Amino acid sequence: MLSSTEPDGPDIRKFESLGTRSFASEMAIGTAIDFHEMIGAKRKAERLTALRLYWMKQAQSIKGLKLYTSMNPEYSCAIGVVGAEGRELSELDQYLFNKKGIHAVAINIEKITGMRITPHVYTSFGDLDRLLEGLNDFVRS
Repeated sequence: MLSSTEPDGPDIRKFESLGTRSFASEMAIGTAIDFHEMIGAKRKAERLTALRLYWMKQAQSIKGLKLYTSMNPEYSCAIGVVGAEGRELSELDQYLFNKKGIHAVAINIEKITGMRITPHVYTSFGDLDRLLEGLNDFVRS
């Protein structure tokens, strides 16, 4: 990575040095924006909220799981955080990845210790069923 020769300098050019970057990502930005505009922010948010509520409503009945995210759509769109009572996040992370091919992100902030589950617009309800199966199997193991 490269940085500015004057990282604390007074000129805005201190942010120009990008260092090593993915040119493929840069080339795809325009297409990604076109796709987002084609779907529309409202429809995208509705889809992501529906996906989150789908898995969270079912996960709340799995004994041994704790949901940290409100079901209220005003407080979250796609992101939901779940924890397994009395279990380490690293165990849940490894289990979901190794057994179900699901990558989730561990969160350990203040009193919240859980896995961040963030479906994508392309995530299917079948994918979420696999997540629920993995969460259920994990707490029972």
